[in-house]
Amino acid sequence: MNDITITGNLVNAPVLRTYGTQQVTKFRLAHNHSYRDPGTGDWIDKGTTFIEVSCWRSLAVNVTESIGKGSAVIVSGRLKSSEWEKEVDGRIEKRTSFEIEATAIGPDLSRGATQAVDRRHEAVERQEASAVAEALSVIDSGSPFEPVPGEQVPAA
Repeated sequence: MNDITITGNLVNAPVLRTYGTQQVTKFRLAHNHSYRDPGTGDWIDKGTTFIEVSCWRSLAVNVTESIGKGSAVIVSGRLKSSEWEKEVDGRIEKRTSFEIEATAIGPDLSRGATQAVDRRHEAVERQEASAVAEALSVIDSGSPFEPVPGEQVPAA
């Protein structure tokens, strides 16, 4: 199992691209490692980890419409690694990078408040509108109930 959840801030604005028929958004996340010194109460900075994040389909679109550079987020997804070699000062060094293929991204509410907007799929909206129109037409016809065959309808 390689699921991971991480908090951090976006280093850059999310970039939405289309590959074939699939939409993907990528951005870089910075996670700061710090702790409070129990003796002095001061925050001690222990460095920053940078990690690439990719998200696909509707999550990709929603991310580009919802968050931007500097946003504090929580990212959950699958951790993937890539290895390559790089020449440094005449010698070859092995390098490893990590990427999270996100399954969920949200604001880090420990850092501030936000309000979500529920965007429903067009088909769901049409179905709901149709159901409401049908219910209203039944109410406008005088009775919200259909009579059972053979049953006498009480006078209004």
